[in-house]
Amino acid sequence: MQGALTFDEIQKLVKENNRSKEFSDEFVICLIWKETNFNPSRTNSQTITGLMQISKGAVDMVNKLTPAGTHFEHADMLDPATNIQCGTLYLDIAKNKLGGIDASFGTGKGYSKSIHTCEACLKSDTAHPMVALHKIHL
Repeated sequence: MQGALTFDEIQKLVKENNRSKEFSDEFVICLIWKETNFNPSRTNSQTITGLMQISKGAVDMVNKLTPAGTHFEHADMLDPATNIQCGTLYLDIAKNKLGGIDASFGTGKGYSKSIHTCEACLKSDTAHPMVALHKIHL
């Protein structure tokens, strides 16, 4: 079982694997911090897995609603790169087809508020990323 990754490792993974057309790398980094504190081994049952806490249903939806040739297995969601690829595709689906990420990715109204605050802080203070990330847990 793998422990938490560093900010630099997450930043590199997100830069290389963010498939979202809607969400910035900074937003994805903040969401990952909120969900798992950068721990790619985190699970929240047998159905919610990895850095972005991707459910079996989310994987199925990504497979259904993305171009042919895009296919993920839920069993692969513990792989950080695969999790970010699938999770960022799901973020776009959530925003554009499921009523937003608060309703479909998070825990309801207001879920993304701290993520947006963190995103803005990360974009403005690249020298101190942990300051921005800790705004998530205030």
